[in-house]
Amino acid sequence: MAKSCGIRIGPKRYELVVLDGSAKKHRITAFKAGEFPASADPAAEAARILKEAAKTHSIPHDSVGVAIDSGLAAFRSIKLPFADAAKIDEVIKFEVESQLPQWAIDDVVVDWAARGESDKESDLLVTALPKSEVRKVLDVCSKAGIEPLEVEIEATAMVNAAMSADICHVDDAQVLVHIGEGSTAVVVVDGGRVRSMRAIHLGALSHDNPAAEPESSPAAEGSAAGAEGAPPAPVAAPQTPEELQRLLEHAVSRIRRELGRTVSGARTSNPIEAIYVCGIELPDLIGTQVLDLPVYELDVFEADSGQPLQGASPLVVAYGAALRQLGAVHLPASLRREELKYTGAFERIELPLAVASLLLVTLLAVFVIFETKLGQLRDGDIDLWRRYVNLYIQGDPAKGQPGDLEQVPKPLTDYLAAVRAASKKQGASERDNPEIDPDRTRLEQLKRVYNLLTIEVDKLDKALGNTGEVTMPQSALEALTLSLGVMTELGEEQVGRVGIRKVKSQYLPGRSTGADKVEVAIDFTFFAADSVTATQNFERYCGELRKKPWVIEVEQGGSKSLADNPADNRGIYTESFKVRCDLSKVERKVGA
Repeated sequence: MAKSCGIRIGPKRYELVVLDGSAKKHRITAFKAGEFPASADPAAEAARILKEAAKTHSIPHDSVGVAIDSGLAAFRSIKLPFADAAKIDEVIKFEVESQLPQWAIDDVVVDWAARGESDKESDLLVTALPKSEVRKVLDVCSKAGIEPLEVEIEATAMVNAAMSADICHVDDAQVLVHIGEGSTAVVVVDGGRVRSMRAIHLGALSHDNPAAEPESSPAAEGSAAGAEGAPPAPVAAPQTPEELQRLLEHAVSRIRRELGRTVSGARTSNPIEAIYVCGIELPDLIGTQVLDLPVYELDVFEADSGQPLQGASPLVVAYGAALRQLGAVHLPASLRREELKYTGAFERIELPLAVASLLLVTLLAVFVIFETKLGQLRDGDIDLWRRYVNLYIQGDPAKGQPGDLEQVPKPLTDYLAAVRAASKKQGASERDNPEIDPDRTRLEQLKRVYNLLTIEVDKLDKALGNTGEVTMPQSALEALTLSLGVMTELGEEQVGRVGIRKVKSQYLPGRSTGADKVEVAIDFTFFAADSVTATQNFERYCGELRKKPWVIEVEQGGSKSLADNPADNRGIYTESFKVRCDLSKVERKVGA
């Protein structure tokens, strides 16, 4: 079964969910939620905690998705006069640049999702996020030994979780809400498609860092497509429980007011049925109403699928990120685009690539050693062969031992003498002369001896006239034997009883460019029950002759019927039957 892991990394908290199964049928095998303690080095402390959690719950490192704070992003709506996804990727940054004055366009990563499209136009919801913020999360994951395949914001992970749980339908609309530590992500879904996203810069733990004059912030006054603003300046944290409770109630009241603005400003084709809330639980929110719309908990988990009995709401975003890795992608999102898209790609394969390279180098080294040893053995074999060839040809002149070849050709003795002289100059003794040719290898020396012998053999063949320029005439007897042998191959069953009245075979030498041939003339008598059968036997014999590769031409001549008076002398006799043969095309057995 496939395994995946989803992690939500917020400013102060994290949630982790591990799934086992498929996109349609899966089970939660592990989950974890916790806080990042205050530290002088928050990134190092967060990496340590995530590393311990990953080790404890045995997360699959090759299938990890991470969701980050939606409050870091900006959301915009644009329309383009085309719907091709490749073209949209090429121009999306340039089209949205004028709507992001707070950032340099080269410093942000831009993602988009289609709100509606046709053949000629596309309506897009654009998400922009500083690359530095994505880089911080990736650095924390890298220090923790985790390499996420994809990074997305909390809003898209929440939408994927809701879509997979069949909460959003084509005939109604919903408002999905995720409450984080310092921000709240709000998504309007209409007919199963996202209509708008926004981030309210107020969360469940905003009282730890309260804002100055929050009502006038850009987040509070954002449009239906999106809202964002700079984080407010921190003030002294409250000390008393009463003060904390008052600020928390105030945060809930503000979130309800912002949800009311979202609902009243939403332009949906279908009526909004309800508001679904997940994330950190706040009092006096779930179970109430906002503008007559009920507020429910966003429960995306199947019954008895491994989720906790209480407090499952904070795990929804991490669950949606894990579902994405299993293939449940209803709202595609990719913040690892451009130069960040392949960040860590080499690190994922660095160790396997290093091990594979080391094994390959070791294998090549062993292969080279074996080939070198094998080459040395073969070179020794060739040298032994060469020594015995030289001994057979001319013997050992140093010891006075003659060779088996009489009258050794002078070019060969000169060559062997030159090799011995060259070896002697290199310090070899007469008793153990290595016979090293400085210009040739052992195999080339052997081939040189062979070539010298071949040259001398060719000279002798030429002197003896054994060059093939004068050929023997073709045999008239062989041509006659082959022609009659065809009749023997057919047998009496095929040609009947045959009588030979006259035979003549003669050799015809070729003229100018013509080929030599032999002409065989035979007068036959074919005996049979009647002349028709005898004619058939004669035709069968002629047809078999024409199939032979050495037959050039068959002239049947004429045939006449025998007198039908005697009962046993019925048949035909032939006149001027000739077979012309080219015996050079006869297939002969080697050595015959």
